[in-house]
Amino acid sequence: MKTVEQLYLSVLSYTPRIWATAVGAVLLVLTLFLSMFLLFQHLSAYKNPEEQKFLIGVILMVPCYSIESYVSLANPSISVDCEILRDCYEAFAMYCFGRYLVACLGGEDRTIEFLKRQGASSSKTSLLENASEKGVIKHPFPMNYILKPWRLGEWFYRIIKIGIIQYMIIKTVTAVLAVSLETLGVYCDGEFKLTCG
Repeated sequence: MKTVEQLYLSVLSYTPRIWATAVGAVLLVLTLFLSMFLLFQHLSAYKNPEEQKFLIGVILMVPCYSIESYVSLANPSISVDCEILRDCYEAFAMYCFGRYLVACLGGEDRTIEFLKRQGASSSKTSLLENASEKGVIKHPFPMNYILKPWRLGEWFYRIIKIGIIQYMIIKTVTAVLAVSLETLGVYCDGEFKLTCG
């Protein structure tokens, strides 16, 4: 009985940070276990490499986020560095997801054919939410005054592909810039000041 009381008192004496770290550690182990299980399931049934190689890149986003979150919780002084590494992997995961969607549709040529078919189809439900007429994507305000509506097809596919690549490049460059500014001591996360980067 005394050991139960001692354990209860020792649990009550813990600070919230230790509780948060302990719960975070348990959830991290659970997340890593489930992610690795899913990853090994995909690798053991590696029958469609064109789709699965990109899906594995997306699956690895879960352990990346959970490790970054736990390390940031356990040691807040290096949270900015962990966040920057996570941002770089997030850019890669976005690319993997885009390529996975294209692979599911059968490659670039079949994706373009699908977009053209959807643009010309007479179905009642449109492929995209902002499409007011079949095969045309109208931009929301204020971009509708700057850009012409986009037609589904090869040009639309190229624009989306370029957008994903631009996102990857910009996200990586800003992460490297953040590391540089952090080492110089002028990185202020979330603050808009002339003296901060």
